[in-house]
Amino acid sequence: MSNQDVRMALLSRVASLYYDKKKTQQEIADLTGIGRPIISKMINEAREKGVVKITVQYPWTSKSLEKALIETFDLKDSLVMVTDFETYDELLNGLGTLVAGYFTQILHDDMVIGISWGSALQHMINALQPRPLSNIEVVQIIGASGTENNPTEGPLLAQLLSERLSASCRYLHAPLVVENKVIHDGLLQERTIRDTLNRARQANVALVGIGSVDRELFPLMRSGYMSESERLKLVADGAVGDICGQYYSIDGKWLDTEINHRIIGIDLQTLAQIETVIAVAGDIRKGDAILGALRGGYVDVLATDARTAQYLLDHA
Repeated sequence: MSNQDVRMALLSRVASLYYDKKKTQQEIADLTGIGRPIISKMINEAREKGVVKITVQYPWTSKSLEKALIETFDLKDSLVMVTDFETYDELLNGLGTLVAGYFTQILHDDMVIGISWGSALQHMINALQPRPLSNIEVVQIIGASGTENNPTEGPLLAQLLSERLSASCRYLHAPLVVENKVIHDGLLQERTIRDTLNRARQANVALVGIGSVDRELFPLMRSGYMSESERLKLVADGAVGDICGQYYSIDGKWLDTEINHRIIGIDLQTLAQIETVIAVAGDIRKGDAILGALRGGYVDVLATDARTAQYLLDHA
């Protein structure tokens, strides 16, 4: 076998591990014994040489609903998926793929990209074609969520996105929620946490999900951070939301709930000042939370599904 054949076989293996097996560049480096910077170059080389071809089928969209959302909520842009889906995961996968196409169009070098967490954002990253944008910086804008081996939470999404773009990355090495405000304030004295949050405030674009206090969708319950009685108290206080872990009312106003003072991440005012906040959220069960985010001015670009879009317009 010629050296060229050996090289192509190695590129094929690396590309398969990255695209098919969803391994991170560091995991591939550990498996192959090849340094991570070289792995990054090999992934780009594999794509350029046609060793791997990425074909992404983007969902159908509704131009009329997109226009109505933009006009009703004064958005920069909107993406409304009309493709049918049978499960919630299929919905998130479709939204992630849709946002990947949009995100690719606005990417440019020297950007600072803030990212929170969410399954749809993981799907978005998986649908992105790698691009050598080494001057971009990815910043985690909210702490981990308890289970850092979960690829949709914590610093792993920031790592995956930075690898896709060959970019640098800053992590928040902190839990999402701490026991009380004293511990919260103490963690903010940690230089790496403080510096990361300061850098997040300089983001040009933020990629965020919108959560819910619906029991089935509530991330803090799944992570073991909140009991059912605590969740019910949030509901009684009128809380919706979960953009960067902040809880607010359906009118988009800050609620002075205890949990908002124990969350490590940028606050809603900071989020609202970022030039472009792209929120990815679907399912009517999140309708009120999305309405709160829109009314609070925390979202500039919304990606959602057609049924949810119609709900938002009907309750505007």
